[in-house]
Amino acid sequence: MQSSSPSGIQVLLDQLGPTIIGQRLRRARMRQNRSIREVAAQAGLSKTSVVKVEAGERARPATVGRLCEALGLHVGRLADPADEGNAPVSVHRHADDRWVDLNDTGGGFLLGADRPLSPSERNEAVTSGASLPVCIIQNQLSGGRVLPSILELHEPSELKSHPGEEFVHVLSGRAKIEVAGTVYTLNEGESITFWSAEPHRYLPAGPQGTPARLLSVRVDG
Repeated sequence: MQSSSPSGIQVLLDQLGPTIIGQRLRRARMRQNRSIREVAAQAGLSKTSVVKVEAGERARPATVGRLCEALGLHVGRLADPADEGNAPVSVHRHADDRWVDLNDTGGGFLLGADRPLSPSERNEAVTSGASLPVCIIQNQLSGGRVLPSILELHEPSELKSHPGEEFVHVLSGRAKIEVAGTVYTLNEGESITFWSAEPHRYLPAGPQGTPARLLSVRVDG
């Protein structure tokens, strides 16, 4: 385990670099739902110092040590990217697929919650009343804000508004994206990014009965 002495911390900084150390400290703080101001006060540092460390600027070993102490984090945990909460990746497999209807405020699973659904089963769900099957991709990073999903667009969605921004890419078919009252038509392979606080919705634009398949990536907040 990495020593928490200044010399040990310096070795860690030299090995990983300030950017990686800063981001791992930031993620640890966000997992604890603590503000920069709060952590800075507990560490006896200025808010500006904490901002600079998290932004990847070179820091003194003593500063990193004080931040780790304020976060209740042993310095050695910063060295392990697979450490709980620090994993740099999250993978979603087909077996993880679970489909819901985006227009159903109750959020119930389509045709059960124990397995993925085949295309024919998703079509069956649509004929049974679901209008916008969506697969929430379960690979969020701990403390991350990216919310990806796959939308299978059979009918217009309801107008929605939420803080943040959204990227939509048409995987197959043709779709219309309405944002703040303006409609944008997208063909397969085209995309749009918009501030999602503006009222928006998704509409199919292909031949009748042909759904569009969209990749939506939200960053809320």
